[in-house]
Amino acid sequence: MSGTPSDDPADRLAQEAEEVRLQIARAQARLYNREKQHREARRQYQRDYYAQHREELLEYQRQYRAAQRERDPDAYREGKRARTKRWRDKHRDEVNARLREKYRADAEERRQRRREAYARNPEEQRSRRRAYYAANKEKQLAAQQRWRDREKRRVEAGLPVRRLHRVDDDERFANSAAADAFFGREWTDAELKAALGSIETPPELLAAWKRDCLRARAAHHLSVQKYELGRLEKELARVRPGPKPKPPMTPEEIEEARLDAIGRQINERLRHREPPRRTHHLDPAAPHPQLLRQDQMGMNR
Repeated sequence: MSGTPSDDPADRLAQEAEEVRLQIARAQARLYNREKQHREARRQYQRDYYAQHREELLEYQRQYRAAQRERDPDAYREGKRARTKRWRDKHRDEVNARLREKYRADAEERRQRRREAYARNPEEQRSRRRAYYAANKEKQLAAQQRWRDREKRRVEAGLPVRRLHRVDDDERFANSAAADAFFGREWTDAELKAALGSIETPPELLAAWKRDCLRARAAHHLSVQKYELGRLEKELARVRPGPKPKPPMTPEEIEEARLDAIGRQINERLRHREPPRRTHHLDPAAPHPQLLRQDQMGMNR
């Protein structure tokens, strides 16, 4: 046991538990180190074995692949294509970096070869491009839409149009050195003042902005005042004696009243009524008007 012995049984138990934990940790560390050494020794053995029997292993792999290709050519090609795709997806950045460096090394030569190939067979090149576009129409349209959206965002943000072009190594190195010299040099007070003056806001724009702020503040105060006056008018109308004013009609009630008025007009126009019977002046059976009493009641002709 490590540490100063104690007469308290609880302290002795805690010290023994701590010692056990330390022993377990040391044992786990020794086991991990032994496993690590064993893995490293096995890897080294595999590397040494491959270095000594490289040609035999390569020949065995070639024979194995040939047997697979003869047994099932389609499955072999599909598996090879899948393995190649997995490798490219895993090393995409490395492959692209190598291709960019290779293109930049002889960019002008590659462009010249492309121009010559297009000049030899222009129709073939155009037909190949049309065929590729027809086979990948959705992909091409999506790429064009992304490009238009990006350019639109740049224009809305006030940025210049993005126009990049490749340069050779000498020009890139010269541009990098010029940029370092420009940003690394010390600026004088006159240059700093001129730079700050170039981005300073013109006084007329600042004055216009202040006027707009005052107008907006006045409009806000006016709207708040109108709201307070309307609320006060409602409170006074609520406590004022006399008949209560009718609340304003809602849009639904206004529409219902308009439809009722239209219905009444149509009803009055289309309702059929019997015309009143009038006495003809040549009817011999009609009584003389002077013989009729004004207060006569009953049925008359």
